[in-house]
Amino acid sequence: MTDLVLLHGGQHGSWCWKFLVDAVKQREALFERVICLDMPGCGTKRGRDVTTLTLGDIVKELNDELRAANVRDAVLLGHSIAGVLLPMMVIEDQSLYSRLVYLATAIPAEGQSIMQLLGSSLHGQNPEEVGWPLNPVTTAPADMQKAMFGADMSDAQLVWLLGEAADDVTPPAVATQPATRKGYANSVPSVYILTSRDGILPPEWQRRFAERLGCEHLIEIDTPHEPFVTDPELLGATLADWMMSRRS
Repeated sequence: MTDLVLLHGGQHGSWCWKFLVDAVKQREALFERVICLDMPGCGTKRGRDVTTLTLGDIVKELNDELRAANVRDAVLLGHSIAGVLLPMMVIEDQSLYSRLVYLATAIPAEGQSIMQLLGSSLHGQNPEEVGWPLNPVTTAPADMQKAMFGADMSDAQLVWLLGEAADDVTPPAVATQPATRKGYANSVPSVYILTSRDGILPPEWQRRFAERLGCEHLIEIDTPHEPFVTDPELLGATLADWMMSRRS
């Protein structure tokens, strides 16, 4: 068995995976360990000054943690804007990873940043931008977060998620530094899990991202953007089925 490594998206931390970790552990054992990483400034790394960090700094820190834990040939799953980091983590040390899972990840074009990809328009207004569910200039942050993350969540789940997210500071470089995948030759098998009712990344954009990455498989699940909170059993089953298909 191999390890499963989970990397959260923006304004999240390792805390966000707790329901998925429980769902994975309740199934037939597929993984030796489940390792939840934190970007600097998030989760267990809150309180750090992350303003000067580069994408390269973040990638090296995360891979260093896995090297220190004697990880090798792991399955790496990243969510949302963590998609910028996954190819760079493979480039930095491919021996750490055997498979990649892109869960509703935003994938900028080469040399483009996440913020440039998202743009400033509403969903569907500009064919060159992903856009936003509500006007990013006039919408209150709490209303934007509810629109982005709140679908299918109970009031208690949403209060918990937004309360935790308020204490996380994602390194600005993840959103503002141009992405690069130079040297990423798709030598690691990958799958893109598309969330078909996503309030942040419309499905047509997710399909474009999967193609941009050269993913071998595209799997659609009927969930919003945060299935590890709203549908952890479905996400766990989807991951397990893909793993089993790779064995056959």
